Amino acid sequence: MYFSYFDTEITDETQLAREVKKLKNYRAHCAEVIGDHDTSQPEYSLAHVGDPTLHKTIASIGAQFKGVKHVVVVGIGGSNLGTEAIHEVLDEGKVTLHALDTIASYQIDRLLEKLKSVKKVNQLAICVISKSGGTAETLVNAGVLLDALETRFGKEIYPQAIFIGNAGTDFMKAGKRLGVTCVAMPNIVGGRYSVGTEVGLIPLALLGHDTDSIMAGMLDASGEEFETITAENAARLAIYATKKHQHYNFFAFEPRLYKLGAWYRQLQAESLGKATTRSGKEMTKGYVPTISTAVELHSVGQLYLSGFAGVYTDFVTFDDQTNNHAIPKKGIAKAYGKFDMQEVATAIYGGVIAAYQEQGLPHRATIFTEDLGYSLGVFMGMRMQEVMYAAELLDVNAFDQPSVELYKDKTREILKL
Repeated sequence: MYFSYFDTEITDETQLAREVKKLKNYRAHCAEVIGDHDTSQPEYSLAHVGDPTLHKTIASIGAQFKGVKHVVVVGIGGSNLGTEAIHEVLDEGKVTLHALDTIASYQIDRLLEKLKSVKKVNQLAICVISKSGGTAETLVNAGVLLDALETRFGKEIYPQAIFIGNAGTDFMKAGKRLGVTCVAMPNIVGGRYSVGTEVGLIPLALLGHDTDSIMAGMLDASGEEFETITAENAARLAIYATKKHQHYNFFAFEPRLYKLGAWYRQLQAESLGKATTRSGKEMTKGYVPTISTAVELHSVGQLYLSGFAGVYTDFVTFDDQTNNHAIPKKGIAKAYGKFDMQEVATAIYGGVIAAYQEQGLPHRATIFTEDLGYSLGVFMGMRMQEVMYAAELLDVNAFDQPSVELYKDKTREILKL
């Protein structure tokens, strides 16, 4: 992978080194959790991919669900975004992914319409994911979907379902009664950190992806080569937040990386967006994370390149060597006829980076250069650890989400549940 940085608020390496030094004890703590596979610590999300039991579970599920053509993931936030992010990049069209997150009858209708082409029940795998077992969106969507599919396939639909969540919840108990395959995830791992657990890896295996390559990347992310970069990037996040940069733009320059941006947006916002620090002070530093693609070069690109204050940009892309076209040497694109499409796309990317530098706009860039499954594993592992480090520097709890629970409580009040 290729990493580059253009800093404006960090005037010298001393400031960066000072912030990295503050992480010394926490970095040692994370390394110890990973090395010991300490399941009592929330940082264990960085180590679970090394658990042999996880590998056995994935292999067993893969053997049980051979011949699947459609995978439906029912979950919201961390329960589905990691799977969607990786699948959007690696999808070769062999197995179709459907995702149900928010409650919308229209989405259910569209999904059921698409599934009319399914003739045999064993072509379906329904993954219902709820860590707490009480997520309203997930339970409602899954209940309506499974009821509709039971009308069509009978009780045979339930052996084609997998419930993933914390062990012992009413949700998991209900799954066992229905004859569903129930898989427990590590209790200590929060949803937004769960892509490297059963939550992300089981659906990805059902979709036909090389989970070993993804897991290898996640394991390598915490190794010395990448962990040092992660610590410096966390220091950058903290420094720019302190310097009143409040807009973080994940620029998915390759369109298939948009969902990766959505995954990172939740990871960062839910981990760093707190009302108070751990010491009880009002939290006054933080980002509003957004996602852009190359389509936005003619819209918000104008905004950013005009020097709109307080924006830190995160460019992420890769060279697509498998999908490419020569440009005709005649016709409306003849001026570009000596190039192929990927060469022009690369030139546009280079032009944007040069324009950002000319305008003095702070940014970083990541280019995936290896196997994409492995690269995604490295990237996501690094970003999870980066957010933990940044939270440490900003003195916030990276693992709770009190404000998210507030809307859930209010929903239950309205429904008198």
